[in-house]
Amino acid sequence: MIAIVIVAHNSRDDLFESISSIIKNDFQNYKIIVVDNASTDGTYDLVKKRFRKIELIKNKNTGYAGGNNLGIKRAIKLKSDYILVLNPDTILDKNCLRSLDESKQEDTIIQPLILLDKTRLVNTTGSYLNFLGFSYCNNYKKPANQFHKKQEIALASGAASLISVKILKKIGLFDEDFFMYHEDIDLFWRARANGYKILFVPEAKVFHKYSFSKNKNKMYLSERNRLVFLYKNFSLKYLILIFPISVVNELLLIIYALLSGWLGQKISSYFAAAKIIKGKKIGKKKNLKKIVSSQGKLKKFIGSELSFSEVKNPLLVPYNALLWLYFKLIYLFV
Repeated sequence: MIAIVIVAHNSRDDLFESISSIIKNDFQNYKIIVVDNASTDGTYDLVKKRFRKIELIKNKNTGYAGGNNLGIKRAIKLKSDYILVLNPDTILDKNCLRSLDESKQEDTIIQPLILLDKTRLVNTTGSYLNFLGFSYCNNYKKPANQFHKKQEIALASGAASLISVKILKKIGLFDEDFFMYHEDIDLFWRARANGYKILFVPEAKVFHKYSFSKNKNKMYLSERNRLVFLYKNFSLKYLILIFPISVVNELLLIIYALLSGWLGQKISSYFAAAKIIKGKKIGKKKNLKKIVSSQGKLKKFIGSELSFSEVKNPLLVPYNALLWLYFKLIYLFV
């Protein structure tokens, strides 16, 4: 059985459309679990009234990570074999669940083709990871007809991904310290470190009501979690290798934050990251051998380029050249 876990927070109308699209699928061996993260727009009452067969959990707002973990734990108790984590603002193609079911493997995470809502343009074919910890949608806004083959990819997207319970029992659930942003990258990178594969399956299509947003809280959480992700998942040797370019990167980010009006959030992200990292030191020591041994195998899934589709800045061109050169220099030592 596939358990579809949806974490909702003030997403009443989107959630109604999403659940309706799931019900219209021609595959029926699934269970929907909705975790309501303290919505104030009537989300909980809507699901309770309109979709009585759905497993509904009322939760305080523990973010994307905490909400999903609550839903996943419930799914495991219900003897589910696979978990489909799904954003509430997604709409499934009528053949999506069957395509996922036909492609599922216990040792492989499945990433569907996620399209921008009401278009044939890509939202993401998975997540790209830069060697300094930045991550974003891969192949954003490219025509969907370019992607028609199953292939292994670096990382999946938390907007829609199928994960076997077997994998989750091995690697653990989402890290709730992240709250939101980068928690999916952390989970899928841990899967990679444990030897699991991630497969892109374009036959399974999901439409996502995605729009790029840039606000102070998002920038704060993204920057905090990027630093925590690097510390948590990479060896001391790797962190030393990237330290010189990281200093340059942080100085540029501080200037950018100052000009963009979120300098306070950027500075706060350092203190918040340090607090989280302090609590992870013991856990990292326990996993250090695995981190070191997996890095050489995983470096092929890391890139150097920074190409934010919604951020157009000519200074990215020379900076990307510098990043490419630096990454080439340290690549042999990773």
